[in-house]
Amino acid sequence: MNSTQPLESTIPIENGKQIGAIVSSAFSIAIPTILVGLRFWARRILRRPLDASDLCIFAALVFTISLHINMYILVLHGGFGFHVLEIVQRFGKGTLVLFFKCILAFPILWNVTVCFSKLSVLLMYTTLIPVREMVISCRIIGLVIILWNTGSVLGALLMCRPFALNWDRSLPGTCGDNRFFYMWLGAINVVAEAIMLLLPLPFLYRLQIETYKKVVVIGLFSVGWMTCAVSIYRQATLPHLYFEDMTYTGVLAIILSGIEPAVALSLACVPFLRPLVTGTVPTVHSHSSRSGGFKELNNSDVQLQPLGSNTGLPSP
Repeated sequence: MNSTQPLESTIPIENGKQIGAIVSSAFSIAIPTILVGLRFWARRILRRPLDASDLCIFAALVFTISLHINMYILVLHGGFGFHVLEIVQRFGKGTLVLFFKCILAFPILWNVTVCFSKLSVLLMYTTLIPVREMVISCRIIGLVIILWNTGSVLGALLMCRPFALNWDRSLPGTCGDNRFFYMWLGAINVVAEAIMLLLPLPFLYRLQIETYKKVVVIGLFSVGWMTCAVSIYRQATLPHLYFEDMTYTGVLAIILSGIEPAVALSLACVPFLRPLVTGTVPTVHSHSSRSGGFKELNNSDVQLQPLGSNTGLPSP
């Protein structure tokens, strides 16, 4: 086919890379949507209004869905899963142009999704552990995350000059090192994720409760390490990314980049789902001592409620 022929309406599904992208995106839309819905349902059962954490997780869901719609466009209209040369020969140059336009949108949607997801978790921390040290730490980390994600979006937009060089490499101009950009973007995300997961542990460790209950609470706060595992695996694929043939060599990295925020979003909902299983509203009320520790809980169950509601914990 001539490389200047018009854009194909739909690219045929012919290989496992395409199928992998489609299936992973289907799960990455369905599972977070279900879990966010269950989280809101649990809120309704407890007769609590949505708070800032819930609104952030909903925003993260919207952008996650947008991210994976973008993935479908990559596969069905952008030739994702084929070599660049084959795309041009079989489907026309317009298909390749669309692919690189969608790739430009990918890190933007990814950063916004990750930002809202992390802010949701930080806001959850400040609600459940409303002590001054936690609130200040969350505010500082939240500001850093907003600045980092904003800088990453600007970095993606300013990568190539002129701007159209992002999708038309025949134009005169220069582009930065895309692989280096994605590697550092992912590395900073792994570090931020680890810091956020470690942040509540000192406060939870000070809870003066039975060991098994403490393990349950810490476990609920630690499920996010699964997101770190996906992020680290994704990082391992980036050195093999060859941008000039990204339609083929970038499949695994892009699939994992789509799965990562979906997993993070889903796991952020897990601690809120217990009322749907038990039908009860057990609490994690506690009192602070002058030493800053937490005294025994006033309920035999473990439920995520503020660790200081109706108590003498210092307010932010």
